[in-house]
Amino acid sequence: MLSQMQILALGVGGVFGMALIVAELADPDRIIGTLRLKDFHAMRTIAMFVLTSMVGVWVLSQVGLAHLSIKPAVMTPVAVGGSLLGFGFGMTGFCPGTGLACAAAGRGDAWISVAGMFLGALAFIVLWPFIVPQLSDVWNYGQTTLPEFTGSPSWWWVGGFVGLGGLVLFVTRPRRK
Repeated sequence: MLSQMQILALGVGGVFGMALIVAELADPDRIIGTLRLKDFHAMRTIAMFVLTSMVGVWVLSQVGLAHLSIKPAVMTPVAVGGSLLGFGFGMTGFCPGTGLACAAAGRGDAWISVAGMFLGALAFIVLWPFIVPQLSDVWNYGQTTLPEFTGSPSWWWVGGFVGLGGLVLFVTRPRRK
C-alpha cells in the first residue's frame, strides 16, 4: 500500500512530466538541437529556472529564511559523472527527467534510455566503493561556496550569473522572420 507521501510524489512527478511534454522539453529532437546549438528553447527555459531560483534562494538566505546545506566541492567525481550523463544525454536526447516523462507517455526509445539509466545507476552503486573514494581525494575543495573560495561578496556572484545569463537569454532569443 502506498503512503500519502508516495502518492503525493507520484502526483507531483506526473504533473512535472506532463509539464515537460507540454513545454516541449521532453522532445529528443529539441534536446539534440540544443546540444547542437541550433534550438535554444530547452536551454533558455532551464536558464530561466536556474536564474530565478538563484535570486530567490539568495534573497531568502539574506533575510534568514533559507539555510543552505553546502555539499563538499569534490570536482573529480562530479566531472566524471557529468561526462557520463552528458554522453548518454547526447546519444539518446533524454536526460533522466525527460526520459521518464517520455517513457510514461509510451515512447519505446525512452524505455530503452531509462533501462540504460538504471543499469548505469546500478553500475555506479557497485563500483562506488572501488572508485569514488580514490577520486574524492583529488580536486576536493571541501564545503565551500564561490564567495567563500574567492573572498568576494555573494551578491557579486549572483549579480554576475544573472547578468551573464540575461545576456545569453538576449542573444539566444527567438527571432521573428
